[in-house]
Amino acid sequence: MRNNRKVVKFKKRRSLNIGIIVFIVLLIYIVIHVYIYMTKNHISIYEVHEGSMAQDNRITGLILREEKVITSEQAGYVSYFQKDGARVSKNAPVYALDESRQVVDVILSGDVPITLSKKDNAEIKYEIKLFQKDFSTSNFSAVYDFKEEADSFVLDLLNSTMVKHGQTIQDETGLDYSYNMYSSKDSGVISYYLDSYETISEDTITMDLFNLENYNRTSLRSTTMLPQNSPVYKIVTSDIWSILLPLTADQYAILNGKEHIDITILKDDLEARADLNLLQRGPDFYAKLTLKKYMDNYLEDRFLEVDLHINKVEGLKIPKTSIIDKNFYLVPLEYFTEGGDSGERGLIQETYSKNGEITYHFVPTDIYYEDEVYGYVDMELFEVGTNIVSDSNLGRFTLSPMSTLTGVYCVNTGYSVFKRIEVLYEDIEYYIISKNTPGGLAAYDHIALDGSTAVDQAIIY
Repeated sequence: MRNNRKVVKFKKRRSLNIGIIVFIVLLIYIVIHVYIYMTKNHISIYEVHEGSMAQDNRITGLILREEKVITSEQAGYVSYFQKDGARVSKNAPVYALDESRQVVDVILSGDVPITLSKKDNAEIKYEIKLFQKDFSTSNFSAVYDFKEEADSFVLDLLNSTMVKHGQTIQDETGLDYSYNMYSSKDSGVISYYLDSYETISEDTITMDLFNLENYNRTSLRSTTMLPQNSPVYKIVTSDIWSILLPLTADQYAILNGKEHIDITILKDDLEARADLNLLQRGPDFYAKLTLKKYMDNYLEDRFLEVDLHINKVEGLKIPKTSIIDKNFYLVPLEYFTEGGDSGERGLIQETYSKNGEITYHFVPTDIYYEDEVYGYVDMELFEVGTNIVSDSNLGRFTLSPMSTLTGVYCVNTGYSVFKRIEVLYEDIEYYIISKNTPGGLAAYDHIALDGSTAVDQAIIY
């Protein structure tokens, strides 16, 4: 018997692969987020710090001191007993004059040892360290200052050796070593340079004196023979000294009426308070700053760069790029009320239903700033033309008057929040703002570096 069977083939039913579906969904999700990330504006963050600014009032001033130039009473070779900058009392020996150079020649020949004490050695090391600290390839003046200090130190050694061994050399060689010693007639501080400014006073001041290209100074220490009546040294007889500053008319006007001023001497960043006197000589204006301390620090200086602390402002420092202006509704303060159990401050909004019924509901509302009349309300909360009412039966007020506040977007919480600022001072790149603004910024807050890239209440992460 023939087995006559029919075989019917059914198509195999395909089952869904859940793994592929999950993979596709994740891939689409990642692609969308990458696209959003690549096309959205990214917000750079700036951390707020305290800072200060002041008007640029750095001025090079001229030092005035009570200086006396002492001249030699006879010709001869000078030997000094005091170092530059030494403070001497009245009748203290300062120098000696010897008509013969024979003893000096014996010392310079090397037959007499010139020894260094521990103090001398320490002073040399100190001067070398100062030179290494101040030297710059862009400012070669430190080399000349170091050379002058080295020359002065060598002359001190020569003088002390001659005073110490002079009599011994005379006894051993038979050379004539007779010298006359001269003492100071005043107490004060010794200096061994001249610059022709010793007689300048506030009455003889001119603008030409501030031209540093014409300034020259001469060292009085020398191994050559000095003629009679030659300058030997000068002595500063008072610790009270002054700095004369040339001023512009604007600076003169700002300082007018002040008796004291805080300054910074930029050479060593010394901050001090000086007595202030203003002078006018023809069309020129000057400030005389008088100090009662620190004269010894600047004995070798005739000019100092001084920073006047005029209109110095302290606060929070933020970049100008963060600043934006934002519009707000002006709402009379009497329309604000407290609503609900929370006691939040807000406004009562009047709305109309489709059938014309009037309803009222309370909207919590932040006041970004308020003056004596108005509170500033975010325009995002209400449409223009919205009516608000008061619970004191003052009638309706339609939201339309607007004004602008200056502020930044704070992003501490991960989304942009506008905060008002009060600008105290500005320069080319930064503002100094008040750190006491109600509801404003504080140190270490994070703000949008570019305020134009932030959107109010938008999530930034």
